[in-house]
Amino acid sequence: MRKHLIFFLLFLAGCIFVDTSPNRCYHLWDPSQKDGCLLMVASETSNISKCGEINESSVAERCYTLLLGNGIVENYSICMKLSGAGMDECFSRLAVRTNDSSMCMKINSSYSMGNCLSGIAVTLGRPDICESIPLNISRNTCKNQIYPQLAVKNKDAAFCKLMIADNSQAQLTAADACIVSMVRELNDTTYCNQVSTEFTRQFCLTGRIDPASCDAISDPQGRQACRYIAAVYSKDPSVCASMPSGTLKDSCYLQLASDTKNPQLCSSISLESIREQCLQISQG
Repeated sequence: MRKHLIFFLLFLAGCIFVDTSPNRCYHLWDPSQKDGCLLMVASETSNISKCGEINESSVAERCYTLLLGNGIVENYSICMKLSGAGMDECFSRLAVRTNDSSMCMKINSSYSMGNCLSGIAVTLGRPDICESIPLNISRNTCKNQIYPQLAVKNKDAAFCKLMIADNSQAQLTAADACIVSMVRELNDTTYCNQVSTEFTRQFCLTGRIDPASCDAISDPQGRQACRYIAAVYSKDPSVCASMPSGTLKDSCYLQLASDTKNPQLCSSISLESIREQCLQISQG
């Protein structure tokens, strides 16, 4: 009789040990063992409700993060259960999936919030969303990505005049580049008469510019403007490299990376905020 009882107990223990049912955790009395078991079940079944049954908050958060990484679709409720970088990443993904900029505003990191808002603004073609970006230079870069889109969409070069730059000459250069791009997209050279400089106007009409001819321009700002136009429309990054360091040089690499979808060009950008936006745009 005693042998039969021992065999029965061993058999029962073996059954418990190999239990793979989703409800196998509820007989566990130790809280940490139960939490670990629920984490395992949630991972195996992709049942995110199991994460909500976990007692220890750090284990529960690990559970949510694990399932999000395995392809579970995020929502507001799940994101609010996370913290730190996990919460920021969750709201960023939710914002992109829903094109809802209000989800970007839930991100704690101002840097990540700016990238999130910029991505939504460019996707929707809404410069007003850029206004909420904390960093000024990132805010301006966001708008400058959208104005050329709006110029083409509305067939209105007035949007190009809204381009933002450090000074008036750089602003004219950016506006001219926007108009030339618009002419190429619409195949309509009638907009070329709104270009401010003669050499850019000629390029706008003919589609050709020799970077070597820029060296003959005596005015330094005009010379840099010429090189910028030549680089952007010849898609030659070596021309960007010939510019003095600064916003115009960074903008040159940003524009080329965006046009050619080559994120490697972003590494040449000096400002980290623009470099991150460049990677986002060129990989998008």
